[in-house]
Amino acid sequence: MTDSIFKKLASATVGTALIFSLGKTIPAQAAALTYNFSNDDKTLTGTFSFDQAAADDQQVTIAEGLKISASYGGQSYTEADDSLASVFTDFSGTIFNQAGLGLYFTPSTFNVYRENFIDLNDSTSAGVQTVTYTSVSEPSLMLGLSVFGLSLFLSKKIASSKPSSTKA
Repeated sequence: MTDSIFKKLASATVGTALIFSLGKTIPAQAAALTYNFSNDDKTLTGTFSFDQAAADDQQVTIAEGLKISASYGGQSYTEADDSLASVFTDFSGTIFNQAGLGLYFTPSTFNVYRENFIDLNDSTSAGVQTVTYTSVSEPSLMLGLSVFGLSLFLSKKIASSKPSSTKA
């Protein structure tokens, strides 16, 4: 029994030491928010990202660090193709589909205006489609959740491998 307590204490001590040592070497950073976007038929696909702190005023501009990467019609587009591009968010940096929030991006071939995609060279109804936004999880969050899940799995595995002593 005391052996088990010492193992748990040692694990907790090592874990705490790792947390504090990593915390000192990794400087505090603003959370980077990343979204994927695409039109209905997936001919337009792309990604944009920005720091959550830039969304405090509900608008993120290129000057505030907005990065855009899109592909349409075999061409690649970035924020350099529209110096006035911006993203409208709620105060936390969240974008909701069909809520009037989203990307304002107008290279010479197409427009992305909130939840609307407009092909400037296609005047048919196929030239106007809906844009869908999908939030991309932050890698450090995924790593943390993976480590937590692994530790739960291993603790259950170790507990199940110990012989149980029952008295009749």
